[in-house]
Amino acid sequence: MYAVVMHSLVVVHSRNPGIGNGLTYDPGDLNVQPGSLVKVSFRKKLTEGIVVSMDEVVKEKTYEVLKMQESLSEEPLLSESHLKTARWMAGYYFCSLRSALTPFLPSPPWRRLIAKERASVQKTCHPEHVEGSTRFSLGMTQLNDEQKIALESIRADKRPSLLFGVTGSGKTEVYAHLIADHMKSGKQSIVLVPEILLTEHILHRFEELFDRDSIAVLHSRLTPVARAKQWKKIRSGEVFLVIGSRSALFAPCKNLGLVIIDEEHEWTYKNEQTPRYHVRETAETLCNFSNAKLVFGTATPSLESWKRVKEEHYHMARLEKRYRDQALPSVRVIDLADVCFGKQYPFSPPLLAAIEERLKRGEQSVLFLNRRGIASAMLCLKCKKRLMSPASQLPYTVHRDARGNPYLLDHFSGTRASVPVACPHCGTHELLEVGAGTQRLEEVIGTLFPKARVLRADSDMLQTPEQMRELLQKMRDREADILLGTQSVVKGLDLPEVTLAAVLIADIGLSLPHFRAGERVFQLLTQLTGRSGRAKAGEVIIQTFRPDAAEIQAAAQHRTVEYLETELRLRTSLGYPPLTEMIRFIFRSVDASTRAKELKEELLQKITENKIDAHVSASPTVFGGGKVWHVLLRGKHLRSMLPNLNLTDVIVDVDPVECL
Repeated sequence: MYAVVMHSLVVVHSRNPGIGNGLTYDPGDLNVQPGSLVKVSFRKKLTEGIVVSMDEVVKEKTYEVLKMQESLSEEPLLSESHLKTARWMAGYYFCSLRSALTPFLPSPPWRRLIAKERASVQKTCHPEHVEGSTRFSLGMTQLNDEQKIALESIRADKRPSLLFGVTGSGKTEVYAHLIADHMKSGKQSIVLVPEILLTEHILHRFEELFDRDSIAVLHSRLTPVARAKQWKKIRSGEVFLVIGSRSALFAPCKNLGLVIIDEEHEWTYKNEQTPRYHVRETAETLCNFSNAKLVFGTATPSLESWKRVKEEHYHMARLEKRYRDQALPSVRVIDLADVCFGKQYPFSPPLLAAIEERLKRGEQSVLFLNRRGIASAMLCLKCKKRLMSPASQLPYTVHRDARGNPYLLDHFSGTRASVPVACPHCGTHELLEVGAGTQRLEEVIGTLFPKARVLRADSDMLQTPEQMRELLQKMRDREADILLGTQSVVKGLDLPEVTLAAVLIADIGLSLPHFRAGERVFQLLTQLTGRSGRAKAGEVIIQTFRPDAAEIQAAAQHRTVEYLETELRLRTSLGYPPLTEMIRFIFRSVDASTRAKELKEELLQKITENKIDAHVSASPTVFGGGKVWHVLLRGKHLRSMLPNLNLTDVIVDVDPVECL
């Protein structure tokens, strides 16, 4: 005997890896639909679950399916477009459906997300009330002709748009007009920034244009209670603008109209934990399912986006001039090989003179060094060996605690150690701190310019967005003369009194064995030039031991398009992304090396048998201390090789950003 019945696929709240793609339940007479929160029986206990699909099935009457116990939500917690995106993520990134759903929901229990929507809340973002509830009709910045042309072209094109504008060209003002467009029609918008700390900077910009109560901030450093509160506020329709880092893409917008990804080239848009999604591809999928507009913004497009523009998959709008026709800063490249530093390393005489000149004028300087701490390593003067971290097999960086006592820190594993009395290699007491970090630079600046007010911006000093907000406010209020920091000081900051920006050592990262190394250095240097001269004439100084490097020359001469075209040709000739696909398999088991080598041989056999254009390699990771191995598969049509592979103990990383 057979019958047609309705079954529900439910992802239950459980860490059991065997049921990651859901269990089947009989909804009976319960009023449920995809996205609903339900209570089901699992292992003789009642637990929460999310309905991901409802299907009619033909089954034997003797086959029993557990009945669903209770429907907990009147409306679905997740929309149809969110569920479709989660299913796509599970397939594309080779993860379970449960893993793919994780970014869409705050941590359980999910029943705390259920709240009655207030009439006043529903009214807030209705088109009839937009003008009265926001200031955008009065506070909106007037666009120049170039911005107007860019805005109109983005409005008119349904494809994803790349807003390619030089630093200081006014991309944020174009974003604001797009957000206002969608707000008028009752649509919600999401603006993503590459780092949590930068949410405060862009929030400050939009608070000047829109009511703060209609803006939500969403990122992974919120407490569970705060995140749930923001989640409910967004879902209720009270919010028309969501600002946040990577995870804000999954905000529960019921009526999504626009997604903006600012600084789209940044590698931090790739999630390095399961699900290992990239915001670029995931946002495009979400926007397709939501019928929403997708806009990427940058002064230094990623090679992936540039290729898609050339293939006409993306539309492009250009902003080639700075706002109010402010000139780009002049750039000086200083060859450090010709500099005698003494105790002033890594400050060259021209840089010191430039800093002193800004102090005399009452102007501000931004100094960038991509290295935290007091020193880059602790060196034994006798055996010439550096103190190494056993966790990563990389040199420890030297830091000082609040009392000024030195300690050793491995930035890659987080391992901390005391400074030994003697060298562990040869026993001598002749240990010396070598190289420079941001803490050391702060000390040197304090010695050279004792009256200068210095702010340090690195992860030792800035751990919350609120701390970043305070730092930026001090810069705007002219309470500081010099801002010294790591990458956070070069990304998107608009500080009008900064007329000098300098990179202390531009070579850091340039020699890494990574096909993206040059692209990243070029992007950092170009972004750095954008911090100077946004309101008055500015200067940039690039200190380097490799002044003739292509990346440094292109950044110094503002030749972005030329660099992108050259790098794209190089990637084409070498067969690297974005011209090819790449999948990374990571092994962290006891027998990681054996498993990696076995997988490599299995893939090589498939490549040969099926005549696939692909390359495969197996090696220990640079930062794994020999305990972590990975297999890199690069080529075309790679997915055809993955069926029937044993991947039970493997982390699968599709489109990896890190390959070291």
